Amino acid sequence: MNLLEDTWRLEFHSGIPVYKQIIHHVQAAVAAGRLAAGDQLPTIRALHEKLDVNPNTVAKAYRELQHLGVISAEHGSGCFVAPSAGETAGSLPARERKAKLVELCARFAAEARSHGISFEELVAQLKRQHPA
Repeated sequence: MNLLEDTWRLEFHSGIPVYKQIIHHVQAAVAAGRLAAGDQLPTIRALHEKLDVNPNTVAKAYRELQHLGVISAEHGSGCFVAPSAGETAGSLPARERKAKLVELCARFAAEARSHGISFEELVAQLKRQHPA
């Protein structure tokens, strides 16, 4: 998958820092299988130009992704999805899993509210996408 061809939308007024939005996009792509272990991420320069953000913002997101073990940086070669990135997606301990769920829900609800989407509409759409 080429992240430069992906149709990411950054929300500059959502209250979520742009570097965190970049992190979330990459994590979501890995979790969904759109990015696999060994896939190369765009260079900092290429992604900052595509997203029209400061290159330091992209660099910060990449550093955090590396710290989280989602990507690995190879000096002179670029950044790649880490071999274990897909494996760790569902292997959080229960306490961290609950904390992550709370964080994701809060972020998701805040973004929905910023677009005028009600909680009821959000829940209804989630149920349609993932019926029990």
